[in-house]
Order: sequence, then C-alpha cells, then structure tokens
Amino acid sequence: MRPGRGRLRGHLAAVWVSAGVLALGCGGNAGAPPAPASPSEPEDVSFAPELKVDLAKMQRLPSGMYVADLREGTGLTAQHTSLVSVRYVGYLPDGKVFDTTGAGEPLTCRLGGSEVIRGWNQGIPGMKRGGLRRLVIPPGLAYGRRGRGAVPPNATLIFDVQLLEVR
Repeated sequence: MRPGRGRLRGHLAAVWVSAGVLALGCGGNAGAPPAPASPSEPEDVSFAPELKVDLAKMQRLPSGMYVADLREGTGLTAQHTSLVSVRYVGYLPDGKVFDTTGAGEPLTCRLGGSEVIRGWNQGIPGMKRGGLRRLVIPPGLAYGRRGRGAVPPNATLIFDVQLLEVR
C-alpha cells in the first residue's frame, strides 16, 4: 500500500458518512420521528389561570421575553456580569413546577455567560437586591427545540426569581 492511501480511504468514508448524516437531517430517513414543532412565542401560549400571567401588564423586551417586577428591591442592582444569589420557581405554562430552589440553598451564578439560560441573562440585570421578578421566556432564550429534563421541546418558561445577593 502506498503511503497516504489509508488516510484517503478514511477521508472518503468520512465524506460518505457526512453526506448520509446530511441526508438524514434533510428528511432522507422516512422512518425518523418528525422534527419538533417550531418554537412558540409567549403570545401564542395559553397559561394556567393559577399562574396569573398577564402579558399585557408586563414589559416586553426586544428579544421577545417578558418581565414584571412583583416586588421591587432596594439594594444593589444586578448588572450583566454580576455574581448573584437567587431563589426561584420555574413553571411550565400548564402550571407545573419543573424546577425550584425551594427552601434549600439559593442558586449562585454569574450573569452574562453560559452558566444560566439566555432569558436569565436578559431578565435579571436591572433587578435590585430583595426584589422579586417574573420572567416569561420564549423557547429560543430557554432550552429551545431540544428541551431539558422535565422541560419539553419548544416550551415557553415562567420563572419567579427573588434576588438575594449581588456581588
């Protein structure tokens, strides 16, 4: 065998595998499950009455998410790169809690990076220590088409976030 011939064979095999994957992604596999529905916008979602979500009374950010201060804080203001400690409850639109800090340890995270979903990076800055804010986050700023854990694909999420500390 000539030098490099094995690499060429491996390269050609990789090209064929890549072409097959591309074909699958373009509907080339009739037995594949259908792709998830496109993400819904908060305006298209029916919220459980007990959540008392009224988008008309919330501020819509340019990204399409909604925020409302349920209680304004009086302490330091969270910035886009702040280290914050929060307590939160995350709801699905049907009212089910999918995640919460509960009475346990608060969550401490840095805003502005990849530690939290993009909706938190947009919705928490501007909050003052001691405040409570509701965030209604479209799928593209949350877990998107893949979902995560108890969050189904393309889910709009509702969070009630209490800001305990800003550093």
